[in-house]
Amino acid sequence: MAVARSLNFTRAAEELHIAQPSLSYTIQQLEKTIGVPLFNRTTRATELTPDGAILFDEAHAVLDRYDAAMERMAQVARGELGRLRVGYLIGAAVDHVPAILRAFADDYPDIQLDLIEYDFSTPNGGLDTGDTDVAIVRPPLDDVPDVITATLLRERCFACLPTQHHYAARPSVTVADLLDESIVAAPGTGAWRDSWILADQRQAPPDITYEAATFEAELQAVAVDRGISIVPETAPRIYARPGVTFVPIADMSDCTVAVARRPDAPQAAANFAETAHRIVRDANLAR
Repeated sequence: MAVARSLNFTRAAEELHIAQPSLSYTIQQLEKTIGVPLFNRTTRATELTPDGAILFDEAHAVLDRYDAAMERMAQVARGELGRLRVGYLIGAAVDHVPAILRAFADDYPDIQLDLIEYDFSTPNGGLDTGDTDVAIVRPPLDDVPDVITATLLRERCFACLPTQHHYAARPSVTVADLLDESIVAAPGTGAWRDSWILADQRQAPPDITYEAATFEAELQAVAVDRGISIVPETAPRIYARPGVTFVPIADMSDCTVAVARRPDAPQAAANFAETAHRIVRDANLAR
């Protein structure tokens, strides 16, 4: 390529930082290999032969494609190109998720987002099974080693009670008030479910009367007096309905919503996490 561009063996050798005889020998070997002369050489000038011009054009196209491929790989490494699998737990940052997705699409238009919704039976948001790269979840997570987690927001916890419940008119309740109540729980087992049925506060197993995988099913079960449930502040704000009352739990720690990514996730997952954190932060500052 250097000889074809300059049509001068001496200048091409200087450009390549090799001796001119070595370059001449290399060109001769190439011509021998492909079976046609590439240059017409005289004492006064060097010119491409017609066959040499064809090879030059083809080689130039190959190098252009190589450069383009390397740039695309650099974009992948920077998290600007490719596919990203995003999980989200129902109700987690539900009022922020649309803005997060819009902002990410604006900042990274060449990333294909695959969105996967998870209910309370799969609170890890696909991170434990490898079905997602990054997820918006409510910790704690079960069996997701080395997951990289950043808190997006904190919410108060509420008791969700039937409207006729004897605690329904109270301004607040305590954890101790709720321990003897029948309770609606998420399906399955593990730290996530245990956190929502107050397992660490109990001396005996809870009386679980119903299992619900969604807010809709959970609140419906409470409304028909199957038991009480523990919910984040999202529930009274987004999912309130007739038949249930929400009472703050005064001495229960806030729950959190986080963006979590696998340690082997592509760079695009880290970019998504940064976008999510920025959007939620800016929304909170604007309030």
